[in-house]
Amino acid sequence: MWVSLDEQQSQAEMHQRRQRIEKSVTDRFAQNFAIERAGDLAEMLRWPLWSEFEEALILDTRVLELDGEVVPVGTFLNPMGSRFRAADFPMKEITRALALAGRESRTVAAAGGLAIPLLMHKPFSSDRSIWGGAWVRLPPLPVSIPLSARIMMAAGMASLLGAVLLFFGLQRSVLRPVENIIEEVHSFSGGGLPQLSAAGDSAEMKNLAASLFEMMNRIHGFQGDLQDEAQRASARAQTAERRAAQQERLAAMGTLAAGLAHEINSPLAGALQGLETLRREAKSERATRHGDLTAEALQRIAQLVQRLLQLAPSQIETGEVCLQDVLQDLPIFLESRLSRHRLEIQTPSEPVTLAMPRGDFFPVCLNLVQNALDALDTWPDGREGCVTIGVDFPTLDFVRVTIRDDGPGAPEELLAHLLEPFVSGKEPGAGTGLGLSLAHSVISQIGGELSASNLPEGGFEVLLDLPRVNHPSS
Repeated sequence: MWVSLDEQQSQAEMHQRRQRIEKSVTDRFAQNFAIERAGDLAEMLRWPLWSEFEEALILDTRVLELDGEVVPVGTFLNPMGSRFRAADFPMKEITRALALAGRESRTVAAAGGLAIPLLMHKPFSSDRSIWGGAWVRLPPLPVSIPLSARIMMAAGMASLLGAVLLFFGLQRSVLRPVENIIEEVHSFSGGGLPQLSAAGDSAEMKNLAASLFEMMNRIHGFQGDLQDEAQRASARAQTAERRAAQQERLAAMGTLAAGLAHEINSPLAGALQGLETLRREAKSERATRHGDLTAEALQRIAQLVQRLLQLAPSQIETGEVCLQDVLQDLPIFLESRLSRHRLEIQTPSEPVTLAMPRGDFFPVCLNLVQNALDALDTWPDGREGCVTIGVDFPTLDFVRVTIRDDGPGAPEELLAHLLEPFVSGKEPGAGTGLGLSLAHSVISQIGGELSASNLPEGGFEVLLDLPRVNHPSS
C-alpha cells in the first residue's frame, strides 16, 4: 500500500510542476511576444525563446472552418526550421487549438504542447488585440523518481558497492592467495620443490596453506623414497644382469676347462717327470731350489686345472704355512721380472703361521705381485717402480698382508667390480680378469678377507686379512 501512496504523491508533484511550467511559458509569451504590427514576423522568428522547445508553430487568426476542420489561410510559420515532419504529426489538432486560443484569448493544451495566443499592440494606444497564436511543445520533464524507487535504488547501489568491496576484499584475501597456491602446486607437480610463498592475511588461508605445504612435503618425501627405491631396484637389476652374464661366462669356461683338462694333464705329467730327473741331476743349490719351486708350480697348475672344472670349489684344502717362507720365495720365482722394478718385503722377526695350505697361499701372493709388476710396466716413460709387501696384526687372530705398488692404479669405473670374474684393467688379451676373483674366492673360503683400492697419493693396494694359528695368548 505504501508504494501506491508514494506513486500518487509523485504523480501529483509532476502535475503541479507541469502547471507551473505552462504558466511560466504563457507569461513569457505575453511579455515578450507582443508585436506592434503584423509585419514584424522576422523579429518574431529571431526570438531566443524558441530554442527552449522541441517543436513550435505560428499561425495568425486568418483561418477557414470547412466541415469542422480549421484551414489556415494567413501566416503559417515554422520557427524551429523543421522541413519534414512525421506522417502522424497532429497538424489538425494543433490548428484547432490555435484557432480556439485566438478566439478565447487563453492558453489551450493540445498534442502534447500549448497553444498560446499572440497579442498585437495598436499604435499610440494601450489596447491589445489577438494577432494569432503559437503552439509549442515543451521538452519532457525529468522523471520524478518515487521515494520507494529511490530507496530501492539506494539499496541497490549500496548492495552493488558492497559487492564490489566484497569482491576486492575476497580477491585480496582469498582469490589471489588461492591463485598463488595453485601456481606453486602446479610448479610442484612439474618437479619443483614444495614452497608456498604467499597465503594471504586471513587465519583460514594461512591454516590451509600450512596444511597444503605439509602435504606437499610429505609427497616430496614419498617421491624421494620412491626414487631411492627405484635406484635400488635398478642397481639390483643391474647386479642380477651382471651376475647372469658372469654365470654364462662361467658356464662357458667350465665347458672349455673340461676340454683343456685332458689336453693339459698329459703334457703336464711328462713335464713333472722330466723336471724330477733334472732335479736329481742338479749340482748346485741354486738349481736345486729353482727346480723345487718349478715342481711346486707345476703341481699347482695341475691342481688349478682340476679346480677350473668347478671354478668355486665347495671345500678348501686344510693346512698351515709359514708366512715368512712364502714371502721369501717370491723374489726367487720373480727374478726375471725384478730386473726393472724393485720388490721390498717387510716381515716380522718372529715366525707367523697361517691357517691355510702353502699350495693356496703362494699362488695368491704370486698372482698379486705379478699384477702389481704388470701395472708398473704400463708407465710410458719406462720409469722404475716399487712393490712393497708389509705385515701387520690388526687383531690377535688375524694377520694383515699389504701388497702395495706406486703404479697408475686401477680405472675408477672398475674399482667396484675388480673382485668379479672376467673384470680386468689390462689391455684386451693381456689378462683374463680371473686373478683377483680366484684370489678372493680362496681367501674367503679360509675365513679371511681380500679388499683392493687405489691409494690417495697414487698407486694400488691389496689387503689380505688371513687367519692366524699359534698366536700368543692375550
